[in-house]
Amino acid sequence: MSYNNSGQQRNSKSLNRREFVQIVGMGGVAAFLAACRALPVQREPTPIQQSAESATTLTFWTPGGSQAWCPIAITESMEAFTRANPNITFNEVQCGTGDQNFREVLLARIAAGNPPDAVALYVSPIALGARGALVALDEMLPSSKYAQVENWPPEVIASCQFNGKTWGLPVTIDTYGMWYNQEWFEEKGIPAEPEDFPKTWDELRSLSKEFTRWNDDYLETAGFIPFRDARELPIWSALNGGQIYNAAKQKYMIDSEPNLAMMEYVVDWLDEEYKGDIGKVNASGYWGAYPGPQGQPPAFQEGRLATMLNGSWIMGDFYASIEPRFTKWNVAPLPLGPMGTKVVSGYWPTWMAIPRGTQHVQEAFQWLDYVSGEGVRIWFEASPNLPANLSVPRDLVSPLLVEKRGETFARQVTDFFLDQLTIATPMWDSPIQSFAEDQLWRAIELITTKEAKPKDALTEAQRACQTELENTLRRIS
Repeated sequence: MSYNNSGQQRNSKSLNRREFVQIVGMGGVAAFLAACRALPVQREPTPIQQSAESATTLTFWTPGGSQAWCPIAITESMEAFTRANPNITFNEVQCGTGDQNFREVLLARIAAGNPPDAVALYVSPIALGARGALVALDEMLPSSKYAQVENWPPEVIASCQFNGKTWGLPVTIDTYGMWYNQEWFEEKGIPAEPEDFPKTWDELRSLSKEFTRWNDDYLETAGFIPFRDARELPIWSALNGGQIYNAAKQKYMIDSEPNLAMMEYVVDWLDEEYKGDIGKVNASGYWGAYPGPQGQPPAFQEGRLATMLNGSWIMGDFYASIEPRFTKWNVAPLPLGPMGTKVVSGYWPTWMAIPRGTQHVQEAFQWLDYVSGEGVRIWFEASPNLPANLSVPRDLVSPLLVEKRGETFARQVTDFFLDQLTIATPMWDSPIQSFAEDQLWRAIELITTKEAKPKDALTEAQRACQTELENTLRRIS
């Protein structure tokens, strides 16, 4: 595993669904890119090799996840699919690739000509599709039951589209909000309803001080620790009127004025509230909603962290790792930065795709189409990752959340996260997504440890990403 400067597992969206996503540092990314480059660009969809009328057995891989989702919920959805399509059965689902990097194993199988028939992905399929590793779905989409392009939110299906092709489907879609310990707010006499939550970064910063307590160099409790996750940086950037990547112009904007101001704001915040030393912060706890790599308990559920930016997947995972020390939590919209003009959110899908080289393209697409509209409901029962397809009823609520907090609250929170999708900023739309994330992780680490000034770190990340992007575009043109 590789960890960012805060000790958080990189690319780990959640213990429930994302803990098996593995990034192995720059060496792993280099190997991944090299493997992609070895594949010839796929100009047209792979021809269908076998009719859906004949008996077919499909192989489906996921990067891993909880037992409740993989294998249990996936197996249930496979069985339901086979009941409706008796000519298509499945091998046992493969949940992760052990200690090996999932994408590297997948690419090796594609290069060798024996890939699985379909895969789930926790990173955008654009980078794989642009380099010819996936089957373009466009010829099959119009005749599908659920997967037509118009059945997906435009900003989300955009995470699958590049060079006029659609390389996957965003089957589930989790959105972001500000999670906060409502009980702790109330104990301090701080207004605790979502509409009372800070509306600006300055207000959030002022609120954070109410909860942050040091014992010498040990951080006992914290309000909010700012902007440490590279995947979330596009959201914070948009809240400050900026952008990390402009897909329409195929241009990175990492060192733009709003982003420089954002990271200078982070440094100033750390200096004022956290002794200017992110190392002391990290040594004092694991500041999020999941256990740390050495088994450190999650500070949010421990009652040591008052508020955090996180995704709707926490609706289930809040109760998964430890017994929370409080009952009442809530969620609120994100606050605006000093240069921002509109409130936004962000999103993180689970994508499904068909690797190039499968002999069962049509049958694999039938499976993707089924999961998009029907199988995803079975998945939701096990893990409340929101269905992205607009044909799925919007009134789904997590049985676990109903059990823990009651149906009224469960519906309120689910509706909140569905609403955030309507204001989500563009994300996951670069053909060098993984490379760029590594550069952003590095820039954040250099800035927060004060090994580099924000301008220098962002300028270097901009140079590296734009160069890699242009080289990639030339290779695939």
